[in-house]
Amino acid sequence: MLKKYMKGYRAERHLVHKLSKMGWLAIRSPRSGRIGLPSPDIIAAKNKELIAIECKSREQGFKIPMDQLNQLKEWEDKAGAKSFIAWKLSHKDWYFISLKDVIKNNGNIGKKFCEENGKSIESIFGF
Repeated sequence: MLKKYMKGYRAERHLVHKLSKMGWLAIRSPRSGRIGLPSPDIIAAKNKELIAIECKSREQGFKIPMDQLNQLKEWEDKAGAKSFIAWKLSHKDWYFISLKDVIKNNGNIGKKFCEENGKSIESIFGF
């Protein structure tokens, strides 16, 4: 379990630093989802734009539980954030999939779905 946690931690930390280099303020929410309140893995802000991100670093496809998706939806509804699932594929960059697309797909994310619906970090956060 510790190895899996550390892989996710490193991926999230890497993304926070990458966003910072792109001019965004970004913060990682340690142990998000375990405090009983809506808490995405990363929150990023720039020029009054707010983005909530749930991060995954996995080799294969996965399913995001509806409660995690609902927490991101709450950030959209209450804070006006744009919400994304960010998937870090090994030896590749991050793919960002909109919450709306993930919900339409019942929380299921696979490589084909990601290729069809995912966007690059540059297209979401600009240079």
